[in-house]
Amino acid sequence: MKKILLIDVDSKIPNIALMKLSTYWKSKGYEIELKKLNFNYYPKKRKVILVNGSEFEKVYVAIVFPINKDYVKVSNSEVIWGGVGYKISSKLPDEVEHLELDYSIYPENDSSYGFLTRGCIRNCKFCIVREKEGFIHQVATPKDIIRHKKVVFMDNNILSFQGHKALLKELVDLKIRCQLNQGLDMRLLDDENANLLSKLNYIGEYIFAFDNIDDEERINTKLKLFKKYVKKDWKAKFYIYCHPDMDIQKDVLYRINWCKENKVLPYLMRDQSCWDSINRDFYIDLCAYCNQPAMFKKITFQEFMPKRMNNTERIKKSIALYSVNN
Repeated sequence: MKKILLIDVDSKIPNIALMKLSTYWKSKGYEIELKKLNFNYYPKKRKVILVNGSEFEKVYVAIVFPINKDYVKVSNSEVIWGGVGYKISSKLPDEVEHLELDYSIYPENDSSYGFLTRGCIRNCKFCIVREKEGFIHQVATPKDIIRHKKVVFMDNNILSFQGHKALLKELVDLKIRCQLNQGLDMRLLDDENANLLSKLNYIGEYIFAFDNIDDEERINTKLKLFKKYVKKDWKAKFYIYCHPDMDIQKDVLYRINWCKENKVLPYLMRDQSCWDSINRDFYIDLCAYCNQPAMFKKITFQEFMPKRMNNTERIKKSIALYSVNN
């Protein structure tokens, strides 16, 4: 039996490209083997992993985060590297792109994944979506994607798509358990789509983004609209983009404290450059606090730090930095 090796370097969910490649090569009579390396996003000292691909006809390597691409080596004469972590322009061949996903290579998975739309109307400097996928456009219907009792839609800005209300209505009618996990643009909420979102059979918190402090006034207005239909506290979560160039107190901590005051959850999204910052440890501690909802809702950062570690000096430094003007 001819064999193909698929290497999932750092995906946290089933890798869509690899599942399409599995479908393609199985249709050609090949046996498929998946190897998950489980690398994470964060820089740390790690050894290069050498994967033995000598028994396979081809090896495909999928990388999400650029920081990981130098830590994987493969012994095979034909290795195909892909994913945005390898090259932003990386794409599947046309004959593979539109195939169904082979979920069997991720046997423990219980959810469907996919994109109803690709692209975005915006062009944020920290985001590659517009460069990679272009302007917002539809690529699938809900029924094209749903294969399980739960589905995660990975659209980057579905509310900016002109036909998004029809898609939301279809999801409401299907009653499928679902989540939109890439951060909805709260600035685009109106009465109709806010009401439709509230009627979804939704999984977890509704995820939005509060990346720019200058959007506070608009987000305040739209949050009131959202809570008109979704009245439960802590039912919204906001991605909080963080960069060392941002003022820690007046920008990053301001947005985090805004979350607590409004009884919504933050999810701190650190730029990779935070790891080279003089405040590296503080960003790590802040992320640990913000990204644990049970802790964030119940205790202060000052109470959290002694629970997190026993390093007295670091506790003092992090609390001191957090406490300025707080």
